[in-house]
Amino acid sequence: MRIAVFENLPPGGALRTSYEIGRRLIGRGHELDLYRLSTYADKGGFDLAPLSHRVYTTPYRPLFGSLEGRLRNGHLAPRSYTLFGPLRRLHRQLAAQIARGGYDAVLVHPDAMTHSPYLLRWLADVPSVYYCQEPPRHASEVAVREAHKRNLHQSPGPVGTIRVLEDALILDRLVREDQENVRHAAVVAVNSIYSRERAWAAYARTALVCYLGIDPEIFTPPTRDGQRRSEVLSVGAPVVAKNHELVVRALARLPRESRPALRVVLPRPGGTDSLERAAREASVELTIETGLDEASLVERYQAALATVCAARLEPFGLTAVESMACGTPVVALREGGFRESVEDGRTGMLVDPDPESVARAIGRLAAEPGLVRSLGIAGRQAAVRDWSWDQTAATMERILRLAAAR
Repeated sequence: MRIAVFENLPPGGALRTSYEIGRRLIGRGHELDLYRLSTYADKGGFDLAPLSHRVYTTPYRPLFGSLEGRLRNGHLAPRSYTLFGPLRRLHRQLAAQIARGGYDAVLVHPDAMTHSPYLLRWLADVPSVYYCQEPPRHASEVAVREAHKRNLHQSPGPVGTIRVLEDALILDRLVREDQENVRHAAVVAVNSIYSRERAWAAYARTALVCYLGIDPEIFTPPTRDGQRRSEVLSVGAPVVAKNHELVVRALARLPRESRPALRVVLPRPGGTDSLERAAREASVELTIETGLDEASLVERYQAALATVCAARLEPFGLTAVESMACGTPVVALREGGFRESVEDGRTGMLVDPDPESVARAIGRLAAEPGLVRSLGIAGRQAAVRDWSWDQTAATMERILRLAAAR
């Protein structure tokens, strides 16, 4: 097939997904043309452009040019009408360009500035697959909306107040625009059964599940026994959304003499003041690392006693699968996508979202090295068998063919 791919994403899970699927579709003999904006220049090692048949990068400069540098670094996703007016017109032009390309299908990834891309509206003549990682959570979850407001308020001076007011004025509009965009997709794909439920609630669309994956040749178990440290690992940003503080509160419930340390790995610095304060007050040893390359991240998985996945309502939970592939058991909340990736009692432990439940699981692993080993072995087997990017790409290939047939 001749496939157009659209992405406008900073480094992160969605960009990696686009890269891993795209390069495997190319490996399966498909011809990919990549369409993207100039907004996010840093691809964090997951740049599909060198592998693509053609690359079309459209310059995008917001009305307020002074914001452009922050946009390029992925630090700001602007939400004002003055930015979305030009962006909507640009997406319409992109859709027309794609329509002229004679593609069999177009694979559309989320847009970091709009959630679902506007161009879905104008692709009527090209079968489109929108790979929705999750509907906008601030639209339906009070906790996410309140955390978002607190983050806006932290902007210096009156800027925080202005951003909160602007966000309040346009939030409903953003949700309506997202729903309208998704309505025009020929097929909606999601990353888990849980996300399929969320997509139905948000869009009244029945979505097709295309699970995420890992590369089992990169995420591997430790080469020797005794490599593990007395620490647990918690990975990901934003800090509040990934709920690292819950892990701190859980560790504080364990006896000091046997309490594992906590290592938190983040993609970039910032936003950790509250986490560091909580760790100091609870006498929990905390190490924060940012910007690790993939090899270093694998080493952290391999050395941990367990990986704790404490994010509430996580759509899928790629961190859990990466940890399993490295032979490290997972302690995850019994909700969201973790219920699909973690087998309770076999590859890890599913627990209730409270410090006491998380603490019991960590304490048991700290006291039973044999359990760590058995869960790690089973987790590695499950990751290799069920959670590879090759399987993800094969599923997406079938979905693209289905869209093209329609």
